[in-house]
Amino acid sequence: MFENLLREIERLSGTTQVSVPLESDSDGYADKECPSPTCLFQFKIHGDDWKAIVRDEEVFCPSCRHAAPAKSWFTTQQVEAAREYAIGSLVNRINRATRADAAASNRRRKPGAFISITLKAEGGRDAVLVPIAAAEPMRLRTACEACGCRYSFVGAAYFCPTCGKNSASHTFAQAIKSIRIAAGLGATLKATLDADEAEVITRALLEKAVQDTVTSFQRLSEQLYEERTGAPARRNVFQNLEAGSHLWATSTGATYAEMLDAVALKRLHIYYQQRHLLAHQQGIVDADYVAKSGDQTYAVGQRLIITSANVSEFADLIERLGKAVLFRRNLNPRDASPTD
Repeated sequence: MFENLLREIERLSGTTQVSVPLESDSDGYADKECPSPTCLFQFKIHGDDWKAIVRDEEVFCPSCRHAAPAKSWFTTQQVEAAREYAIGSLVNRINRATRADAAASNRRRKPGAFISITLKAEGGRDAVLVPIAAAEPMRLRTACEACGCRYSFVGAAYFCPTCGKNSASHTFAQAIKSIRIAAGLGATLKATLDADEAEVITRALLEKAVQDTVTSFQRLSEQLYEERTGAPARRNVFQNLEAGSHLWATSTGATYAEMLDAVALKRLHIYYQQRHLLAHQQGIVDADYVAKSGDQTYAVGQRLIITSANVSEFADLIERLGKAVLFRRNLNPRDASPTD
């Protein structure tokens, strides 16, 4: 009487996997999530690149560079939706088998028989199986300079998910973006915190942003210099404008003075000296700072006052210099243009 149901149960007992359809977003990007429980960074990879470029053996998290096989990168939402999809698929098969048995039994029922048994399968409607929808397209998109993999994300990402390469230009852009965000947090902090707390935190953020601005250019220059020359630069050489300019002049034929105008370079020089004070003198102005920077707005013994406008200007200047260095990294010295 229950031949179809018994056969279906027997088939289900041998089922080890259920194929679950995953949708890409409207631009062809598929959702991924870092499997590291301390990260769980969500991003997208273009579906074509996932098939053609990504290796099954290893995928990298764009945020933390955790590495894991390609099968490990389903999002938490996808895993939960897939579980529901799989259960719905099994329920559908059982429902169909039960209704088939009921229909077959009723067809065999003889009209007018002394005993008549009618089977009726109630409820048990087939579950509607809908492919797992993709999340909304991410705001930022990029392509790896090394392998060409296209991926997108929200926030900050530093590594290519396919080859794991740390993109110098991309990391630099992310750092500058973070610095600009820090420069603009003062008003928000003052609106949400106690006035004293807001002032202390804002000052700390702005002073850290000055130091981070130098660090962002240092890391960019170190990576680009090693890529160009095949040898690492002397440690921390790019924390010094004069030394860094000399090194790039040797490599590309262009000094910082040929990459930026005189006014911009003078302002950069002051900010670099201020960064030195913040890092080594707790921001207290000394005679060395006054002599080297040429900054006449401070007297010896005073403490630096860093404003959001200062941080924004410094970020703009470093971004200009960084883009100039990026432009020249692949040029022969004779091809380097002095234009900014």
